[in-house]
Amino acid sequence: MRIFFSTDVHGATLVWRKWITAVSMYGADTLILSGDLTGKVLVPIVKQEDGSYKSTYFGTSWTFKTEEEIADFERRLEDGGAYSIVCDKAKLEELKNSPEEVSKVMKEKMVERIRAWLDLLVERIDTKKVLTVVMPGNDDEFVIDPVIKEFEGKGIVYPLDKVITLDGHELLSFEYVNPTPWDTPRELDERGLKEKIEEKISFLKNPHNAIFNFHCPPSDTKIDIAPKLDRNMRLVGGLDGVKLVHVGSKSVRSAIEKYRPFLGLHGHIHESSGFDRVSDTLVINPGSEYGEGTLRGYIIELEEGSLKNYWKIQG
Repeated sequence: MRIFFSTDVHGATLVWRKWITAVSMYGADTLILSGDLTGKVLVPIVKQEDGSYKSTYFGTSWTFKTEEEIADFERRLEDGGAYSIVCDKAKLEELKNSPEEVSKVMKEKMVERIRAWLDLLVERIDTKKVLTVVMPGNDDEFVIDPVIKEFEGKGIVYPLDKVITLDGHELLSFEYVNPTPWDTPRELDERGLKEKIEEKISFLKNPHNAIFNFHCPPSDTKIDIAPKLDRNMRLVGGLDGVKLVHVGSKSVRSAIEKYRPFLGLHGHIHESSGFDRVSDTLVINPGSEYGEGTLRGYIIELEEGSLKNYWKIQG
């Protein structure tokens, strides 16, 4: 069995398309996209008095005079993970003054893109032959879960409420993480994480032989390192550069140390692409560069229940 495992695409359609292509490019018979499927930014494209449209993103302003120019800009935003809305100045003011309306529009855009992605997936991949697992992560609003479940009848696996078997190994999936500075939808304190993890593990017949597909990486490893932020969300650093800290979960690490699963699949920390070992368990994090349109992933080969090979790819 050849697994292609990736995480943290954050709404970037270009990266999603590359993930789908991994089936033909690398001969994968199992696809896993584990966590943080949706984007974080809504970009208004605002109609002006002269009939043109203007938009500003990352400090750069654009003016558009034709529908084709607007459509091209929206495609570029989508490929980079952002959402867009074409509106007039009155709607822009409403969005500026109503976080609730922004949240409503964002959720609608998330649902729309996830559904389009899944339509593309089942169009391009024979899910009867390729096991395809799509899992939300801590950044994902709960509105996308029913959309993924809609596609279970078309062969896509929503893994959060079930145990899946991969080459004789039980795959257990878990999307929650320890608290972050961004207060994302799926976070728990370490006590809550520990309780929830133990509850999930109780579903397994043999935890030692299982694959822990936990979006959050274990603490104090090579795959949970991120830049330190101060209270104002600014990078902490000095003459020797940005200070780095371990931000993974102690509860995830404790569970791995206790049960010593066959393999750990993780994500969440974009900067910590790589692998490490907790006790004798290999733990992997592909990392993410979704904003640059780069797909990061790991190919994992299983043979007769054993780990034959694994290597990182990006492009």
